[in-house]
Amino acid sequence: MENKILCGKPIHNEQTVAHMKLGLILECPRQGTDHQVYEYVIKKLCPAIEVVVVPSGSTNKPGMIAKCGEVARTLIEAENCDKVAILWDLIPVWGGTACRKEDVEAITTNLNAAHVDLTKVKLICIEPELEGWLIVEGTALTKYKTAICHPHPVKKFKGVKLSERCNDAKKTVSKYLERRYNDITEAIRITKNIDDFDKIARKHESFARLKTFIDEICS
Repeated sequence: MENKILCGKPIHNEQTVAHMKLGLILECPRQGTDHQVYEYVIKKLCPAIEVVVVPSGSTNKPGMIAKCGEVARTLIEAENCDKVAILWDLIPVWGGTACRKEDVEAITTNLNAAHVDLTKVKLICIEPELEGWLIVEGTALTKYKTAICHPHPVKKFKGVKLSERCNDAKKTVSKYLERRYNDITEAIRITKNIDDFDKIARKHESFARLKTFIDEICS
């Protein structure tokens, strides 16, 4: 259910996609880290898309998976969404195993149980987690630290590509900031310093899948 990686920058015609309504199912509450960041990214990639998030009442992956069928059906039938994207982090595992295949199977089972039209649903597993693509290219994090440390000079952050099962992404941000990283307030602020999403997509396969999906429904 995942598309090939395409990193080109298509020309989006807002008139042709003005009707596009995208529902998001995330493993966080409304205005949680994922909600803030992914709604911002999607709107930057395609301003014409209307993004709808229906809280599942869950704050972790197992809870999101258990309720995804019900929420997807609500987004499609009650909210009239044209497409639904389910995004989740591979890490942490929440007592399970770090296996994208198992996650996909569990999500698909719950979607089928709720009689959801699978052709309207896109599954995107972020490996290892949101911060994984946030640190893969160093410019945004460097700009963020420069702003909060002004007028003091800061060392440039060199992008880091973590393995898909590495849980050091947040620790890497904290180490660079030289204090504890608060994802609820800081992930979106770092994201807003990204100037080139194509560059992120070229370096991070999971983010590329998200960008490709948005480019396709926005073209």
